[in-house]
Amino acid sequence: MSDSNNILDVKNLSIQFGSGDGLVRAVDGVSFAVGRGETVALVGESGSGKSISAAALTKLAPRAAKFAGGSIWFEGRDMLSLSERELRKIRGSQISYIFQEPMVSLNPVFTVGWQIEEAIKLHQKGIDRKAEVQRLLDLVHLPERLATAYPHEMSGGQLQRGVIAMALACSPALLVADEPTTALDVTVQREILNLLAELSEKIGLSILMITHNFGIVADLADRVYVMQKGRIVEEGTTQEILYDPQHPYTKQLMAAVPRLHPRKEHYFTAEDSENTEDQK
Repeated sequence: MSDSNNILDVKNLSIQFGSGDGLVRAVDGVSFAVGRGETVALVGESGSGKSISAAALTKLAPRAAKFAGGSIWFEGRDMLSLSERELRKIRGSQISYIFQEPMVSLNPVFTVGWQIEEAIKLHQKGIDRKAEVQRLLDLVHLPERLATAYPHEMSGGQLQRGVIAMALACSPALLVADEPTTALDVTVQREILNLLAELSEKIGLSILMITHNFGIVADLADRVYVMQKGRIVEEGTTQEILYDPQHPYTKQLMAAVPRLHPRKEHYFTAEDSENTEDQK
């Protein structure tokens, strides 16, 4: 059973592909949780199992994936025991996803406003959909005129804001952000991260952030889980992980963060400190 303080509890989740000698344990006994109104980061390199763990929350994993053990509790419900019909009612309306490439989530032949309105129509009845589209565009800081724009007429940052507006169309309790800034330039990345932080604070949104980059974790996440080869190797508050990482893999990920001015970073490693002493 889940902790009542958490909106999401994943316990000892295992997901496998293949069988026999070809068996691959993509997710191997993974446990993590997201509290209400909390932002949690699941960090690891490509192939670590973080994205399939996120997809598994609503059983969106590939057909070849086999759930080999564990449980996923969302708002007190055992997600792995729900039927496909029951899961469809949760996807989008209670758990929404945004991905790294917004063009994948948007249909190029329809305006962004029309697509947001369709998301509203799918899950909400009896509301003024045009007014709701305007409210959502304002919430993600997009001008109303972009409601009539087609995806190819918008910048990458505008597209991602449009996707976020679609994800929020049904007032979900949990937003899963899977590498949402990877395809954007550095300045726009910061704008999108600031927007997610603002949404978490303004509307009490719980966020599960999937990323390979520790550089975007510091100002956004409350807690961090580090994932390697299908397993959680370290977890803690953002402060604990950034200031005092224990696992060698965590230290490697942090060392990969580009730094122009190491002394001005929000955090530094023990190695940074030693290098600074050597330079004196």
